[in-house]
Amino acid sequence: MTNTENSTAFTTNSITVFRSLIEGLDLSHFGEAQLYDLSALASESAGGLCQGLLCLSEGLENCEVLPPEGIAQVSGYLKASAHLIPVLFELCEQANSGLMRMKKITAYPMN
Repeated sequence: MTNTENSTAFTTNSITVFRSLIEGLDLSHFGEAQLYDLSALASESAGGLCQGLLCLSEGLENCEVLPPEGIAQVSGYLKASAHLIPVLFELCEQANSGLMRMKKITAYPMN
């Protein structure tokens, strides 16, 4: 049980840290159209992730194979993941580049 508690504490903490880092990003150089696009894509991606995860979770709880009505939800989940994964790689690359400039350390690309 200790492992579960530690895992949950770590996950909550890492989510909080990640969110606060993203919160600090400066978007002031974006134009109005770019901000609308970013807002729409982020909102759509978050909704797709939530719907897909909920559908998969409910299916697992009920020991069911994916029901036909869940296909659209899982599709939204996969599309959201396809949008977010490259963003995470880009954040990693930018963070590594910043570290290299600051400390002249060797950073390894993620892809």
